[in-house]
Amino acid sequence: MASYLHLLFLSLLSWHSLSSEPLSDEQQGITKTAANLAGCQQQLAQSRLQTYAGHYILPYQFELLSWNIYKAQIDGLVNDLNTLNESADIVLLQEAIKDSTLTNLKPYWRFAKGYKSGNVQSGVMTLSRWPATVHCTLTHVEPWLRSPKATNIVEYALPNQQLLLSVNLHAINFTFGISDLKQQLDDAADIMRHHTGPIIFAGDLNTWSDERQQLVTQTLNNLGLHEAIYLDDKRTKAFGLALDQVWVRGVKIETTVVPELESSDHNPIIATLTIEQEAQ
Repeated sequence: MASYLHLLFLSLLSWHSLSSEPLSDEQQGITKTAANLAGCQQQLAQSRLQTYAGHYILPYQFELLSWNIYKAQIDGLVNDLNTLNESADIVLLQEAIKDSTLTNLKPYWRFAKGYKSGNVQSGVMTLSRWPATVHCTLTHVEPWLRSPKATNIVEYALPNQQLLLSVNLHAINFTFGISDLKQQLDDAADIMRHHTGPIIFAGDLNTWSDERQQLVTQTLNNLGLHEAIYLDDKRTKAFGLALDQVWVRGVKIETTVVPELESSDHNPIIATLTIEQEAQ
């Protein structure tokens, strides 16, 4: 009953806030978009031929926040998220809800639809202080539940004509084997394989088994990515394995922090990142 009332509240909140919801990058007409793998490859290829104005350009160092916020179902989530958002430059949310409470966190945002219950649409959301050059949505399906799982791929402009690729992924979870998860990762990997610049890959990877973790590690290592290290690792775990991860290529991880919070069933990851200027 409590869960139903919470969903009803979120539904009413979403309806009430439609008029105040800021426009996404796509709605503003400042970001190219694609909703499938082939379209994404085409848009990214065209982007590599363009030069972007100064307001698109990210600095070489910025702070990243990645967090599965559990559809904002737990009291205190908004307060905690607002606090973490103050210093964050790029925010990657999984199990986000499409609501102005979230879309107002940053000047620019993009959303990829996942599971929907009633009028409450959840998915992955990528927000930032700067507009994106390209935003792609890749959708896969949970084989048991038949609910969609989304991947948000966002490209940003950097100084000296470099481009940064950000992959925000909520991994397929309920399977016996790993074939469906492999397809989801392979599609994201296909995008990353064609990108010659820095990459950030993060999200709730649902790596709750050795087989699933090995698949993630092999896929990303083959692309030249390496995983962040945590001196005080308080990431949420299942069967002793961390579910939330940050991987990078052409990016130096200066610091990582994992606060212990009670406002979600996952703890957030905060990372200070510096683009390696010589990365190609």
